[in-house]
Amino acid sequence: MHRANLPGSIRSRSSAEQGYTLVVTAIGLAGVIGMAGLGIDVGRMYVARTEVQTLVDGASIAAALQLDGTSQGIARAVSAVNTAQTGSSAMKWDMGTKLVSSVTTEFAKGLPAQPSSPDGSSWDTNPANPVDYRFVRVTGSVDVPTALIFAFKSLQSGTATRTASVEARAIAAQAMITTYTQGLLPFSPVGHNSTPDNFGLTPTVLYTLRYSSPGSPGMNVCAGDVGQAFIDQLPSEDRGYWGSNSAKALRGEIIDDYQVHPISIGDPVPMVGGAKNTEGDALNVRVLEDSDPDSETYADYLQNGRGNGRRVIGAPINNGPPDFIAVGVGGFFLLKQGVYSAVTGADPICAEYIGPYVKGASAGGAGATATTGNTGGYVVRLIQ
Repeated sequence: MHRANLPGSIRSRSSAEQGYTLVVTAIGLAGVIGMAGLGIDVGRMYVARTEVQTLVDGASIAAALQLDGTSQGIARAVSAVNTAQTGSSAMKWDMGTKLVSSVTTEFAKGLPAQPSSPDGSSWDTNPANPVDYRFVRVTGSVDVPTALIFAFKSLQSGTATRTASVEARAIAAQAMITTYTQGLLPFSPVGHNSTPDNFGLTPTVLYTLRYSSPGSPGMNVCAGDVGQAFIDQLPSEDRGYWGSNSAKALRGEIIDDYQVHPISIGDPVPMVGGAKNTEGDALNVRVLEDSDPDSETYADYLQNGRGNGRRVIGAPINNGPPDFIAVGVGGFFLLKQGVYSAVTGADPICAEYIGPYVKGASAGGAGATATTGNTGGYVVRLIQ
């Protein structure tokens, strides 16, 4: 039967069915297109957040490495974040074409009972007293262009922005560690008292890494140790070394950061005796490996901003004779090139104390108050 000969009611029903199919198809197609558009928007936001997260992770670590309990350390930390945000090597989002426009940097202390956790009440962008501020929180946000989300918001409210804000946050900390298996130099200065984290040592002052001759009354020591009672109590064979009796191994520990024995806080430092003749030259080689071998003091070194950190070393601090128990890990700054290669057996080997040791940092650590009882050294790591 030809279509023209169909009854009118049948023809009308067929036309209606076709119209209904078109409407359903249109609605379904709109839904598919909408879902695709939403997927594109959400995917773009996810990629942007991943890129920004990478940036704030790196920026928070770079900032935490600068903290040393001073306002200058806070300023260097902020500068490290700004460099990560706007420097020539800055990590960018949107396929490396856009810089993160909004970044906030905050600092916090550790909780007294849980020093490895930040005290939420202490977060501050510029703490008035930066002592003990060991945590850095960096927050970055970007505005991501959207299509479907923009259209939906426009239908909902009549007005909408064409972007969606995406935020990422990271927290890095100078986390305390109490066991070192590598990286400490084979010298162990004696602390002057039992107060963490400095144990009586004063930043900017020179302390003895190697004693001039076997322990005896009136032996030649560095400025910070003059008059200390422990000097006259040192065993006759003590020169301030620990680890190995081998001069070759000693040189490797100084130049190559090779550590013969692990050190744990609370255990005796394995002190060894004997005269060595290569440690001065080895220390001078290490100084020459620094991109700033000439700054006179640690303050000059930081001010000049050219160093790569090779002149900053970590050494276990002990409680002196007779037990030589490891009580902390101190950061020391090696003297300029030429000093150590000129030392003789009658000279002590000295280094400038800079504060608690932070592994991998060019600054002394922010430390902790004596009331928390913290000992050890620190390593920078992401905690969030």
